[in-house]
Amino acid sequence: MHSSVSLIEELANEAPHWTSEEESNLRRPFDYLTSSPGKNFRAELIQIFNSFYELPDHRIAIISKLVETLHTSSLLIDDIEDSSEWRRGLKAAHLVYGVPMTINTANYMYFYAMECLKELGNGCDDLSLNKLLIIFNEEMMDLHRGQGLDIYWRDCFMVPTEPEYLNMVMNKTGGLFRLTVRLMEVFSPSFSGAKSLVPLSNLLGILYQIRDDFMNLQDAKMIENKGFADDVSEGKLSFPIIHGIKHGSLNGNSLVWDILKQRTHDDALKKRLVSYLEGTSGSMEYTRRKVKDLGVLIKEKYLSSMQDRGYDSSALEKVVDRLCAI
Repeated sequence: MHSSVSLIEELANEAPHWTSEEESNLRRPFDYLTSSPGKNFRAELIQIFNSFYELPDHRIAIISKLVETLHTSSLLIDDIEDSSEWRRGLKAAHLVYGVPMTINTANYMYFYAMECLKELGNGCDDLSLNKLLIIFNEEMMDLHRGQGLDIYWRDCFMVPTEPEYLNMVMNKTGGLFRLTVRLMEVFSPSFSGAKSLVPLSNLLGILYQIRDDFMNLQDAKMIENKGFADDVSEGKLSFPIIHGIKHGSLNGNSLVWDILKQRTHDDALKKRLVSYLEGTSGSMEYTRRKVKDLGVLIKEKYLSSMQDRGYDSSALEKVVDRLCAI
């Protein structure tokens, strides 16, 4: 008895033990998803943004790791919240490792990303470290606010207005873009508030999400990775679906709502919904025009002003052109 109590006391006076094997086991759902790489769009943007902010390579590597960790972790949670079956062509992680394990892993990796702030701010004073933490916390809150609204509207059968949808997207999708820019601005030797890329990152987040909503309903690659019109099976109020519902309500046609509420996996029903969006309501064309208009706005107002300040924005222009090619 005495020996056992002594061991407990000895343990209590040490830091908690943690082995590399335990770490590996805990990270399994995360590592499973990273084994099938995504589009690396955020990593590409970080490199392009750095042509303006001029951070050293070691800080860019840390920011890239931090943002990619947050993105992958959020996908683990998203797939549970949306009851998704596939991600990047793989069975969703929670269907392989279980919901409890996947939630815990994703939450753990959020804090792992926060730990990267210490590495990022190595050599900085306490004020700068505190600023990094504030930025991180603000954008993580915004990300969860956006995701929370998306879920609330879906589960309560509430159709947002277009401005409400855009604000939600600026939080949900724009959050990681904005986090990237704000972290880079802390360390940029050439940054001045007058040339912040935060507004541009907000627009890129909106453009990216509206395009993603469009592609989910008809892009062959997305169908291969996630199944046909996965957003319909999730009951998601995406940009073209919101437009289709509004069109139907004005014309006495509830087809989009009726199918969406079922969260169906029946391809025939989903094709019927998509056909309505492509033809009757003109929602797909409306979405396509919105994407093009956003591309024009970004290039004519934001990228041109960068050129006026002497920066080469050609790489960003290529990214925007690629996003608008739908």
